[in-house]
Amino acid sequence: MLRYCLYCGRELAEHEGLEQLRQSVRVSFDPERERVWSVCDRCHGWSLWPHEDGYREIPRLERAVVDHAHLLYQTENVALLDANGRELIRIGRTQLPEEAWWRYGRQLRRRRAAYRSRLSLLGAATYAAVSYVGANLGLSRITGDFYPSDDLHADIMRWRWFGREAWAGRAPCPQCRSVLIRLFFYRTRFLLLLPSTERGLAVALPCSRCDPWTVDKVHRLDGAAAERVLRRVLAYHNVQGASQDELADAIRLIEDAGSAEELVGGLAAERRSLYGLGRIRRLALEISVNANAERRRLADEAAEIEAGWRQADDIAGIIEEELA
Repeated sequence: MLRYCLYCGRELAEHEGLEQLRQSVRVSFDPERERVWSVCDRCHGWSLWPHEDGYREIPRLERAVVDHAHLLYQTENVALLDANGRELIRIGRTQLPEEAWWRYGRQLRRRRAAYRSRLSLLGAATYAAVSYVGANLGLSRITGDFYPSDDLHADIMRWRWFGREAWAGRAPCPQCRSVLIRLFFYRTRFLLLLPSTERGLAVALPCSRCDPWTVDKVHRLDGAAAERVLRRVLAYHNVQGASQDELADAIRLIEDAGSAEELVGGLAAERRSLYGLGRIRRLALEISVNANAERRRLADEAAEIEAGWRQADDIAGIIEEELA
């Protein structure tokens, strides 16, 4: 294989062999035409391996796909895969199922481990003690404000990891014209999911000045702003992470809905508050919203990769003709 990028000269591998390839460098392979490329992480150039090296490596790459890979995204010609942290690009469609939410399930398990660690418990206890002493000395702001509930550990971790504000901007109420400037996390349990033409959902906070209140009297965010706020707010409420059983239940909800997009759309159509969804549906919603955002990013990335592959494929064809 190549140790250096043919376009910018960046070192791709410390020594010969796939194992020594830098983790950030992608490997692209075309099993049908027996071609392998290293895709430089700096200039994004496709460096074609010598045919003999590619021929030997393709069976190993195919085994890695079957044994370890998760499908991230695929087009008609390109499949993006994750194989134990190594990103692979397989030219041609793959038979692997596309389950984008596996990555976010893994993140929730890691979050749970961090939340339940001894260091986390010790930090929360220390933080609570300092806060108590500060309050009695008239220094209530020494550790910041947080709103305690039945789970003091969770409240402290939420404050430490997220702070007080979920969003800042201007969101007027269409009825009384009062303007929401800051959305504090302690109010986000009342945040409503609403359907929208932009990315399938909107989030809205009931207006505190309108009486009687209706679903139209809200401070509303749509599109990208709604998605950013919702992702942050769900991480705040799901600060404890999730157990394996909870993840299984959440993923089952996604599968029953048909897809992550359909789950989000279905929950938005119910017009419920985050508190009203319950824990498992909040977990499923966090997984789905993150998966949808990642899918859009991967779709853009796959389009660029496919354009790069077509150019690299033309060059490879010319090289093979010259060597024939």
